[in-house]
Amino acid sequence: MHIHQLIIEHFRNIERAELTPCPRINVICGENGSGKTSLLEAIYSLGFGRSFRTHQVRQIVQDESDSYTLFARIQPSTEDKDLHYRIGFRRQRNGDTEIRLNGEAEKRFSALARLIPVQLITPEGVELVTDGPRLRRQYMDWGLFHVEHSHYSDWLTFSRLLKQRNSLLKQRDFDQQGGAYWDQQLADAGERVTRARAEYLDGLNARLNQYCHQFLPQYHFEFRLMPGWNEAQSLAEALADKLELDKRQGYTSVGPNKAEWQIRADGVDARERLSRGQLKLLVAALRLVQGADYQERRGQPCVFLVDDLPAELDQANQKRLCDALVASGSQVFVTTIDEEKLENYFANTETRLFHVEHGAIKVD
Repeated sequence: MHIHQLIIEHFRNIERAELTPCPRINVICGENGSGKTSLLEAIYSLGFGRSFRTHQVRQIVQDESDSYTLFARIQPSTEDKDLHYRIGFRRQRNGDTEIRLNGEAEKRFSALARLIPVQLITPEGVELVTDGPRLRRQYMDWGLFHVEHSHYSDWLTFSRLLKQRNSLLKQRDFDQQGGAYWDQQLADAGERVTRARAEYLDGLNARLNQYCHQFLPQYHFEFRLMPGWNEAQSLAEALADKLELDKRQGYTSVGPNKAEWQIRADGVDARERLSRGQLKLLVAALRLVQGADYQERRGQPCVFLVDDLPAELDQANQKRLCDALVASGSQVFVTTIDEEKLENYFANTETRLFHVEHGAIKVD
């Protein structure tokens, strides 16, 4: 899959831009503050329905506009150039959103997100490993959404039941409203979600070191799932054990909603063993692993967005990352100040160069 055409209007500092990227490497160069990252942010929003920099629409819509618009024409296959999808959405300053797929209105953003799987590599991406568990749950659930569609419905069911349980706990009405019955339903759905997450991480483990060894050959890495409750118990048992605590707190303290994973280097939490620079390389590898898994299972590559590629990487590792991106066969959008260096790294690959200045985007 690749983006054949992209139109951006009133998005952050981009008044209007229309560009035709190439299906392989797209280098976006310009000075700091020129709007390079805004272009990546727009593509990311097509795949996630939100920015990776903020959740507040008012920070994205230009001051003189009431809304922003994103549109893309995407091709699932480079072999069949007649097959394409037209996707896009307009988001009002108040948050109201109009979503379109091939000219038809859609109610849910998931209809677009399935068509444009996006992987993001940024200097701040180390937060995936170093910060709280929310980002690590999102990493797993990206796989359930894009790779294992049937498991995603289990996640939606669990989320609905969890919301209902928390509402009963807050209202102090748990027992009167048949809480025990709903706990069994929640436990069943939660166990299914956890099995799916475990299977997904096992699949990533099978190819994890193939990518990690490109950057950190001295270590052996593996994922370890922490399901969100005592693994010696079933989820139903854990919910029963924590019920009185949950009633006092007014929310559910155990379950897939508390799950995360740990990445281990030679059996030790990578956060304890690796330097910050090494963690950045590890996170890049984790994104590449997830993209490779998606491509093998779905038969199409992801779109990779790489912001400020040279940041905090020496030249050898810059080249290794560029080589890995080329080898992925994916469409890549990468920002930089030093265009000559990146052009050298991508010299043997189809490349298109875009210059950004004050929000205006021009092809070289």
